[in-house]
Amino acid sequence: MSNESLRQRRELAVAPAAYSIHPFYPERAEGSYVWDADSKKYLDWSVGIAVMNIGHSHPKVLKAVESQIEKFQHLCFAVGMNETFITLAEKLNEIAPGSSPKKTFLVNSGAEAVENAVKIARVATGRQSIVAFTHAFHGRTHMALSLTAKAQPYKVGFAPRAAEIYRAQYPYAYRSPWGNNDPQVCATDAIRALKEQVKTTIGETEVAAFLIEPVAGEGGFIPAPGEFLRALRQYCDEIGALWIDDEVQAGIGRTGAYWAVDHYDLEPDIITSAKALSSGFPLSAVIGKAKIMDKLKPGQLGSTFGGNPAGCAAALATLQVIEEEGLLERAQEIGAIALNQLKDLQGKYPQIGDVRGLGAMIGIEFIHGPDKAPNKEVVESVVAHAREDGLILLPTGTYSNVIRLLPPINMTDAELNEGLEKLSNAIEHALEPVTATI
Repeated sequence: MSNESLRQRRELAVAPAAYSIHPFYPERAEGSYVWDADSKKYLDWSVGIAVMNIGHSHPKVLKAVESQIEKFQHLCFAVGMNETFITLAEKLNEIAPGSSPKKTFLVNSGAEAVENAVKIARVATGRQSIVAFTHAFHGRTHMALSLTAKAQPYKVGFAPRAAEIYRAQYPYAYRSPWGNNDPQVCATDAIRALKEQVKTTIGETEVAAFLIEPVAGEGGFIPAPGEFLRALRQYCDEIGALWIDDEVQAGIGRTGAYWAVDHYDLEPDIITSAKALSSGFPLSAVIGKAKIMDKLKPGQLGSTFGGNPAGCAAALATLQVIEEEGLLERAQEIGAIALNQLKDLQGKYPQIGDVRGLGAMIGIEFIHGPDKAPNKEVVESVVAHAREDGLILLPTGTYSNVIRLLPPINMTDAELNEGLEKLSNAIEHALEPVTATI
């Protein structure tokens, strides 16, 4: 069946609010590539929005899932907990940041992990207020969309929203609201503003947790300066609040470490993980300090499908592949090569306002002129041209003017070079006609 036939069927059968960026219908995928219903081959630099970090259809993941479902598919841990749930919890506790003993609770999606992290933080502290940040994305369920910053399309029309949610400024150095674009200065300004906001409008004794992505994903692939995260850790300790570290998109090797906060040797109180954790099988995790997780009583957390045996088996295999194939180091190599080439391209085109990233999680921000007005149109052109050339890219950003690069972290040098060439061609195609007007 063709892309067009599937499009027609979709129009009749699927709710239009379920939007797809690309007008194709994948039929199969292997390694770094995807083939659509018209048999066109694409190099996939979306990996399902940071899900297939170790590539599509990795044989070790498929074998692990097959072995599990031959035994049984599901029972529900509320009835009787499967061994793979326990084994995965043990592994996640082992690799979690910091030396404190950890415990883990498994659910299905990033949004579910975030909602449960908030529940845990509120019970553990006896407080209610949650401070999230501008440029944040934490999911689409009720609490998660309330925590998310971007109004359109995530929040508009979905009211009333959850109570006791407050919004602080994310340390977005390139667009610092305090005027200085140096990351260290921005970090200092941001923590000063955060403390002032909490003291004057929320109350330090009211804050249950600060919830932050160490690399803002949907906000534009913005790494938070290490200085800010260190100061946030210290402030949490000072006022008795918890730090919830949302690693749903940045975690599981994407940045060249299991967790983005590993780059700064920091230990959050609670970590949320999903996406790449189980290589496409629905699974997410809340990993917390044991002394915090133990505050909740049996039955206060639950999920019918959370910790499904097949998903746990896929996650264990995924983590094994990352270790055995040295993919944390490989993600750092991929990121360094890509950043160097993109920085060179930035020197050629003033419309590329910023190139930033951590490991293989890279954002390219496009602008109009020296006032940094967001250039959404160029992003749309680059994504479309790259698709025609066989490269899948994704737009992102609060202002929809960023291209996010999410290549598989086990891709070959040849595949990396292929993707960078196609990306450069798409950018040049979009920018060359307007260079003279900038």
